[in-house]
Amino acid sequence: MDKAGISFVCTKEFLSNSYYSYESMLLPVFINVVNNAIYWVGFGDEKKIEIDVQEDKTLIMNSGPQMSHTELSKCFEIFYTKKPSGRGIGLYLAKRNLNAIDLDIYASNDPKLNRLGGACFVILAINEDNGEK
Repeated sequence: MDKAGISFVCTKEFLSNSYYSYESMLLPVFINVVNNAIYWVGFGDEKKIEIDVQEDKTLIMNSGPQMSHTELSKCFEIFYTKKPSGRGIGLYLAKRNLNAIDLDIYASNDPKLNRLGGACFVILAINEDNGEK
């Protein structure tokens, strides 16, 4: 990422965090979201990607364009994409993988979570009592 001028940071909070699941369920999620971020930061002046943990939420954020209100939910629908070479499958599968292990992912423009101002994806545990985040 250095060649592309992208700053990639994993905070100490993220690096000290633990997930109790199979790597094969989690790794594709992070790879997909970061690969998408690499594409979208190319449209901004600053090129930053950061992974952090705040309380019980894992945040994967970037400094590319911010998502519209509609895109925040549509991005997880199968075949929805805004990338010219995209297929619209990656985020759909990421959500399904995480849901299979009682985790969820959503996109947020909340400035308390989305410190870089671009896209921000939040991963958190599904509440077992009511099935909600």
